[in-house]
Amino acid sequence: MKKFLPLVVFVLVFTGFLAGQVGWQALFAGTTTKKENQYSTYEDLFLKGRFETIEGKKIEISKLNSPVIIYNFWASWCNPCLEEMPSLISMKKKFKDEEVQILAFNTDEEEQLKNINKIVKKLNIKQEFNIIADKNTKIAESFKFTAIPVTIIFNRGKVVHFSNGPMDFDSPEMIEKMKKWIKG
Repeated sequence: MKKFLPLVVFVLVFTGFLAGQVGWQALFAGTTTKKENQYSTYEDLFLKGRFETIEGKKIEISKLNSPVIIYNFWASWCNPCLEEMPSLISMKKKFKDEEVQILAFNTDEEEQLKNINKIVKKLNIKQEFNIIADKNTKIAESFKFTAIPVTIIFNRGKVVHFSNGPMDFDSPEMIEKMKKWIKG
């Protein structure tokens, strides 16, 4: 029984987390004003976006020509973040940079570059997306996130999708949405 204790604890914690998420969403269902205000804030931050990748590449959001730009907030210690990464990589391989750009904001606090490089190697991440070290989580804090993974998909500067929790980026439904957003 002792060897199953960690699994039982994980299942209980995960179930509690899911129940909390469902309850939270049910509590705020229909409050579009709050969501619109949140999205408006995200869109304002998006327009002001200037970042530097871990390779030193400067990115100015206003100069990117891709109709779809994905912000994905993650950390090396976050299992749900790492579980969704392969689907993010797979989805990106289906689209050109002129169609979809991904900015992956790492929020690790300790040994950030070391942890990023370990994940890049482990998941065989090549040029699918730009990784930005969110030092001291300043970027995530400006978006007022309290948990990760978080994904915001912008289409021509407007929020078209928000996810607080892991998602399947490579699902047929998401691929179809991407194609629709790209066409405009």
